[in-house]
Amino acid sequence: MSMPGRNRGFWRGKARNPLQKDRRGAVALEFAILSIPYFMMVLGVCEVGYDLFLQEATDLALQEGARQMEVGAAQASSSESNFVQNYVCNTTAGRMLICNNFHVKVYVLSSTETFDSATVSTGALPMSGHSLDLSAYDGANGKTAFCNAPGGSLIMVSAIYVGPTFLSGLLPYYFNELYNGAPVHAVLSQVGIASESFSASTSSGSAPTCS
Repeated sequence: MSMPGRNRGFWRGKARNPLQKDRRGAVALEFAILSIPYFMMVLGVCEVGYDLFLQEATDLALQEGARQMEVGAAQASSSESNFVQNYVCNTTAGRMLICNNFHVKVYVLSSTETFDSATVSTGALPMSGHSLDLSAYDGANGKTAFCNAPGGSLIMVSAIYVGPTFLSGLLPYYFNELYNGAPVHAVLSQVGIASESFSASTSSGSAPTCS
């Protein structure tokens, strides 16, 4: 009759062990391990969503702005900033973006070229190493990046929008580029148009005609 007593004492002794089945802190440790990839995934989703928003908004704003150049309504624009302010940012999509972050360049194609952006551009952001090179957009060596295309022209209007980035410190060069030494998020948009027949503006305040 002594065996049951010893068995009960044995199990009671194990239950009184302070380390037996003590899982305090296990949940906190598991969360600490899983939270890092979880929050990186959330930030990554936000960054991708932000990229898609910037691309879509830039595309729509540039399409509406280029339409005004197509019909000759933008001939009064004397500069890139004037064109962006009055014909790109003054749209439904453009109002959600910062006008000063736009960089616009106008290409005039010959009659034998097509609207394929590869004829005048690689279709990719202009990079110098890991840095964004906007010299062709902002004007370099005395050249003007923005100009008024004459009527009856094949035109490629290209715009780069430079915005802030969220994951620059965590994943450099994956979700951002460098511009003026700072990480940024840039998107490229291009629109090909055939301008209608109209006379180029000759007012003193107009931009130079594309050559």
